[in-house]
Amino acid sequence: MKTSTCKCGGNIKQDRCFAEGFLIDCMKCDKCSETLFTPEQTKQLIRLRDANKDIEGKRKIIKVGSSIAALLPKKVEAYGVKEGIVDSIRVLSSNSLEIKFNNDIIS
Repeated sequence: MKTSTCKCGGNIKQDRCFAEGFLIDCMKCDKCSETLFTPEQTKQLIRLRDANKDIEGKRKIIKVGSSIAALLPKKVEAYGVKEGIVDSIRVLSSNSLEIKFNNDIIS
C-alpha cells in the first residue's frame, strides 16, 4: 500500500475510526491524527448512513421461553441479516450492546 504524507509531515495510514457514529475504515495521520477518507471509504459511510435510516428506531424485547429476543424490522433481511448468524454480542457501553455477524451485512 502506498504511504501518503500529511501536511503536518506525518504519515497517513489506514485505520478504523468513528465517523458520524459509525465504525469504519479511514485514513489517519500518525502525527496529528487528522482523519481522511478514500472515495471507497466515503461510499461505505454513505451506505451505512442510508442503511441506518432504513432500520433505525425503537424495537421491542420479548420473552421467548427462558430467553429474550430483540424484534428487528423485516427490512434488515435486505442487508443479509437472517436467523442464526450472530457471531458475538458484547456490552459496548452502559446503555448499548454490540451484535456482530459472521458476514458483512453492508458492503
